[in-house]
Amino acid sequence: MHSGDDVAQRSDEELMQGYIYGDVAAFEELFERYEGRIYGFFLCRTGSRERAEDLYQDLFLRIHRARASYDPERRFSPWLFQIARRLLIDDVRRSAARPEIRVADEGRRAVEPSLEPEQVASTREQLGGIFAQLSDLERRILVGSKLEGREYAELAGELGKSVAAIRKVASRAMQRLRLAELDTALSGGSI
Repeated sequence: MHSGDDVAQRSDEELMQGYIYGDVAAFEELFERYEGRIYGFFLCRTGSRERAEDLYQDLFLRIHRARASYDPERRFSPWLFQIARRLLIDDVRRSAARPEIRVADEGRRAVEPSLEPEQVASTREQLGGIFAQLSDLERRILVGSKLEGREYAELAGELGKSVAAIRKVASRAMQRLRLAELDTALSGGSI
């Protein structure tokens, strides 16, 4: 393992190679180094802060999954942006293919009329179980940022943490939710 100062001095390529071999600090350093550029890339193309944040978090989940395919002889940045472009294309295709669920005035999600009541109840129950796996801090941050639309800076002040810490907790919580959702879907759930 490397010390924090040592990690900050390493090139992107060295950090990615370190992460491939299990150096989590290297991955966190890459995450922080590219936060502004990648977030800006997504924000510029989506026009939505929420979508840009979600895509940014999804990108690093994809990098985690694709880490074995990284060639350390090539530069990290083009590889990263190639994955980001693919993710953006996939997101646009998914958005066009699925009808958007609108948020009702009372703050509850309006359910598509084509769903049976049993399906709605089952999906809510499964999502509740997945959400229950998160810590209290993770739930507070996700509810505040994703459902209530509050800014990370506001949540950071309220919770006595830095914006970077709030962003990391949100990112990790979203990754855990996505993995739990995938596990549920693969094990026969309907999510």
